[in-house]
Amino acid sequence: MTILLIAVGLLWFSFTARAIYNALHVPVLPALPPESSPAAALPRVSVVIAARNEGGRIEESVRRLFGQQGIQLQLIAVNDRSTDATGAILDRLAAEDTRLKVVHVDTLPPGWLGKCHACSRGAEQADGDWLLFTDGDIHMSVDLVARGVATAQREQAQHLTLWPGILCHRWFARAAILAWGQLLIIYAPAAQINRDRGNKALGVGAFNLVWRQAYLAIGGHQPLRMEVIDDVKLGLLLRRAGFRQRIYSATHELEAEWADSVGQAIRNLEKNWFAAVEYNVWKSLAVVGTILAAMTLGLAGPFLNPAWGWFALAGMLSTSILGGMQAYRAHWPLATALLVPLGFSMFAFAGIHSTWKTLRQGGVRWRDTFYPLAELRAGMIR
Repeated sequence: MTILLIAVGLLWFSFTARAIYNALHVPVLPALPPESSPAAALPRVSVVIAARNEGGRIEESVRRLFGQQGIQLQLIAVNDRSTDATGAILDRLAAEDTRLKVVHVDTLPPGWLGKCHACSRGAEQADGDWLLFTDGDIHMSVDLVARGVATAQREQAQHLTLWPGILCHRWFARAAILAWGQLLIIYAPAAQINRDRGNKALGVGAFNLVWRQAYLAIGGHQPLRMEVIDDVKLGLLLRRAGFRQRIYSATHELEAEWADSVGQAIRNLEKNWFAAVEYNVWKSLAVVGTILAAMTLGLAGPFLNPAWGWFALAGMLSTSILGGMQAYRAHWPLATALLVPLGFSMFAFAGIHSTWKTLRQGGVRWRDTFYPLAELRAGMIR
C-alpha cells in the first residue's frame, strides 16, 4: 500500500507539472502590428459555418463575422437539415449582406456524417485563399480573423487553431471544464506542436484556419466523412501531410457557448469521448479506471496510510494550482480551482456514459441521424 500511494502521488504531481509546463507554452494570439497592411493586402478568407437548429444564436454569430475588421471575408453558412428557423434567418441575413452565401442541405448522402458533409459542401463554395471552419455559437473579437491570418503567414504555417474560452456560469461545470482542459493540454502539447516536433496535432472546432491549398492536398473533408471528432482529425491529417501547425490561446476573444452545466457537458461529450479512444472498449476502461483509481487512492490515502497517504492526496490536490491559473485567465472565481480535482471524476463519468450508450444503441445519434458503430469504426482515421 505504501508503494501504491507513493506511485499515485508521483502520478498526480507528474501530471500537474506537465500540464503547467504545457499551459505556460501556449502563446497568446498576438495583436496586429501597428504597421499592418490594410485589409486589401491580406489574403481573402472564406468562413464556413455548418449550422443545424441554431436559430437562437446563429444571427448573432453571423453578425459578429460581418463586423470583422482588417480582412476580406466570404461567409458560407450551410443549413444542415435544420427543423427550426435557422434557414430562414440565414436567407434574411444573406439578403442584407452579399458577403454571405447560404447553402441548404435537405438530404444527407450515405457514408457521411452530417457536420462533415456540411463542411465539405461549404468548402466547395469557397473562393478565399484561407478557409476558416467555425461553429454557429462562437463569439469572436472584431479583429480575430485578421490576426489569425497574419500570425499564420508570419509563422509560415498552413494551419492555425485557437483555444477558446467557454461561456459558463455554474461552479461544478467550470471545475469540470478546467479539469478537462488540463487533459487536453497534455494530449496536444503546444510546446511540441509550435516547434514542429513530434507527431502531436490538434484542431479546435471553434477556430480551424487552414490554407486552402493544404486543405485540398489532404482531400478536404472526404477522408473525414465518418469522423465524429473531425476538427481534431483535420489537424492530424494536415500534420501527417507535412504542413506546419500552430496553436494559440484566445480565451477572451473567442468564446463558445458549449455547456453551462455538468449534465450538458456530459451530453456534449456523449458522441466524442468514445470516439477519442477509437471506439476501443479496453482503452476506455483503461482511461476511466486510471482516473477513478488515482482519485480514490488520493482521497482515501490518509486513512489507508498516515505516512504516505497525505502525499497521494497532496498530489491530487496539486491540480488546483493550474486550475487557479486557468480560473484567473477566464475571470472566474479562484475558489473554482478547489473543485478541479473533482472535475476529473466528471470526465470519467462522461467516458462511462459515452462508452455505454454508444455500445448499447450500437452507434451514435448526432444531428437527428443514427450512425452504426461498425461504419464509424470503418471510417475512422487512426
